[in-house]
Amino acid sequence: MVPTETGGNPFRPGTGRTPPLLAGRDSEIQLAERRLDELASGRVPSQGLLLYGPRGTGKTALLDRIATRATEFDLRTGELSQDALSDRDSLTAQLLEQAGLSVPRLTGVQFGTIGATTERPPPTRDPFSLLSAWMDAASAGLVLLIDEVHTVDPAVGVALFGGLQQAARRELPLLVVAAGTPDAPRAIRRAGSFMERFFEELPVSRLERAATEAALAEPARARGLPMTKEAVGLLAAASQDYPFFIQLLGSAAWRAAADRSGTRVEEADAVGGVTAARIAMDRFYTRRYAEAEAGGVDHLLSALAARLVSGSGRIGHGALRDLIQREETGRPESPGWVPQRSTLQDLGIVWEVDPGVWEMGIPSFADHVLARSDSSDLPSRTHSD
Repeated sequence: MVPTETGGNPFRPGTGRTPPLLAGRDSEIQLAERRLDELASGRVPSQGLLLYGPRGTGKTALLDRIATRATEFDLRTGELSQDALSDRDSLTAQLLEQAGLSVPRLTGVQFGTIGATTERPPPTRDPFSLLSAWMDAASAGLVLLIDEVHTVDPAVGVALFGGLQQAARRELPLLVVAAGTPDAPRAIRRAGSFMERFFEELPVSRLERAATEAALAEPARARGLPMTKEAVGLLAAASQDYPFFIQLLGSAAWRAAADRSGTRVEEADAVGGVTAARIAMDRFYTRRYAEAEAGGVDHLLSALAARLVSGSGRIGHGALRDLIQREETGRPESPGWVPQRSTLQDLGIVWEVDPGVWEMGIPSFADHVLARSDSSDLPSRTHSD
């Protein structure tokens, strides 16, 4: 029986969804496994792990895989929600609950129309004490997972990471694995300079082409609707090795083949899949452009995109500085090149993939920017770069 889109499509485009094959992440998973093995063996890992990179590169999927491996090591896992990162009371409430110390906030007695209530305070608000109680409640080492860590409020971060640092000094059986966008390391450092040593930072970027092809071909073959070599090559090139687009394009091509009751995904299905996926991809680009407008950096995009396209998708630190300074010259109340670069980074428009080397967070976003730019303005910008 030919698989159908509703019953058999193995590809999973969407935020935080684990792909059928987590290809190209062996080194990150192996490093995490070494840390998990240390914790399971009674040794406290020397550092936590911070996975950071542009949106859509599969950081949450990596967190999920690490959580699964932790349970296979007989370790306990827990996580802090985004609410806990933005509000100190929410952080306290979640830590209390995990430690088994949660108490009702309001108690009282009612006699007819006369009543009295009292608010019972938590036994402690100190993150270190609550983390210690959480680990005391566990029968094994604790793996603490923190997603969207770049959203941490500075005041909450000082309290939370200060408590984690104390836990590390006391050699409590704890491994912290966090994930966030390219500005996550900077957001964590706001909690204190010591945090630079707390995490080993792992950039999560685009895949190697072989991994992209495996991420397309192997799930399709396992589900009974294999892809031809030509279809895989076309889809891989269209994805530019960006994990979210790999899932989006793979899903669309699979659907095209299933709709015609094909026995495999042909090159024509891949062409149709690219056309169908382009609508969702364009919406994705449009939202990123709107964020740049809201952040006041949209005037930088055309020159930046032209420079990246002419430079094989990458730009050096000095060239990025010069480009921003040139585009900022003469602008009233310009914040300067460093704040503008930080905004570009915080929005995930560019990120430092290697020391001193920057590229677009979404590789094909540069093509979208150029397509919507005033054509009369582009030649002079491209020539000047």
